Amino acid sequence: MVPQYGLVLCSQFPPGDDAGARFAEQVEQVHHARDHGFTSVWATQHYLAEEVQYLHPLAVLGRLIPETGDLRIGTAITLMALAHPVDLAEQLATLDILSGGRLVLGAGLGYRDVEFDAFGVPRDRRLRRFRENLDLVRRLWTEDEVHFEGDTGRLDGIRPLLRPVQRPHPPIWLAGHTESALGRTARTGLPWVAAAAHVDADYLRTQAAFFRERCAEHGHDAEINVIQEVYVGVTDDEAVEDVREALAAKYRTYQAWGQDKILPESQSFDREFDELRRGRFVLGGPRTCRDRLAELIETVGPTHVLLRPQWPGLPHERVMASLRRLTDEVLPALSGVTA
Repeated sequence: MVPQYGLVLCSQFPPGDDAGARFAEQVEQVHHARDHGFTSVWATQHYLAEEVQYLHPLAVLGRLIPETGDLRIGTAITLMALAHPVDLAEQLATLDILSGGRLVLGAGLGYRDVEFDAFGVPRDRRLRRFRENLDLVRRLWTEDEVHFEGDTGRLDGIRPLLRPVQRPHPPIWLAGHTESALGRTARTGLPWVAAAAHVDADYLRTQAAFFRERCAEHGHDAEINVIQEVYVGVTDDEAVEDVREALAAKYRTYQAWGQDKILPESQSFDREFDELRRGRFVLGGPRTCRDRLAELIETVGPTHVLLRPQWPGLPHERVMASLRRLTDEVLPALSGVTA
């Protein structure tokens, strides 16, 4: 199976930067993806990011609907334990309606204390809240009458009328890093979306094998989708130097947020950039990027490869040059590469 490719936007901008101007540049990136064989565009989410101006993904996707043609639009990911499920169900249904049925919901638990504290979610109840919210969103999309009582409130025989275009509901993908998260996703039969760049290639292959085994135990086919950092430079050395400052800063932020604390010590972000980048990112000249993506496709077998070509502070001109090399020299050479 040959994977489909998606564009992951970096709607995160340095302090003091003109966020409106930077977002307008991202619309150009979306147009390039739309016109060069991509099948989807994605927005990410965090709240209270003190290091960057972080645009809300649902607003971003709503603005992009008229720019995206037939591309699917998706969240990668929605922090499902934080949002109120009634509000989230209606916002997402609205996006699916306005886009003509093109929404994909990527959902994850999250890991930052500042976000859980801000929304009043005790850490020992975050998994319960995640499950409860996801279940209620689906019920509000599919059931004629909804009764519910939980952490976020009570519904007494509500008859929801606002429904997504897609039936029974938009596709739902679940994110996660730990074996327990992968096991939960396997039990549901839903696709797993993996942050491939957060672990090295060997560890990702181990995770993929574990997920496939758990899916088989529960009688489900395994669908794996991956999010990966990508930058295609003129040469390997030029590519590394083009992104060194922006990409290293991004992963220092992840480390400060504690993102790697849920991973084994072998996957820690606490290392020099030249060590961190090896085996994690699709970074180099066209040949190197082709080889890295081919390896990912052959060993992990993703249905969708979601590529993020920018990080806060990386100039738009470099991003567009990289995207042109990606679509002109890298992706066409992968047309015959399968798992």
